[in-house]
Amino acid sequence: MDNFATRKPESRLSSTTRRIFTGGTRRDTRLWIITQYVYERLEQDCGLRRETLPVDATEDEPKSFVYVSEDALTNPARLLVLIQGSGVVRAGQWARRLIINNDLDSGTQIPFINRAMEAAGNSGPLTPP
Repeated sequence: MDNFATRKPESRLSSTTRRIFTGGTRRDTRLWIITQYVYERLEQDCGLRRETLPVDATEDEPKSFVYVSEDALTNPARLLVLIQGSGVVRAGQWARRLIINNDLDSGTQIPFINRAMEAAGNSGPLTPP
């Protein structure tokens, strides 16, 4: 699996992202990048898609999202739901500290999602509102 810590800085940030964080702290920027990178891995490596909830929410209503496999809503045989702990961690993450200090395998849900997919189950990490 790709080790985020060993990637070159220019491959981590697009020019748009650099402009967004000109006023933020390095820590805020790093945490945002980690979250976006995990979301990217969930979509590209795990084949999950992002679904907004509630599906019929208006612009003024609070919304959140989940990641689901392609057949999660059509295959009632199996459904695995992974929910991370409270705090600042988001969908697909167990702990940002583990991602930063160790690696993606220990800090994200990606290995568990891959194992579930291999076992022919459906899975989807949630992001609480």
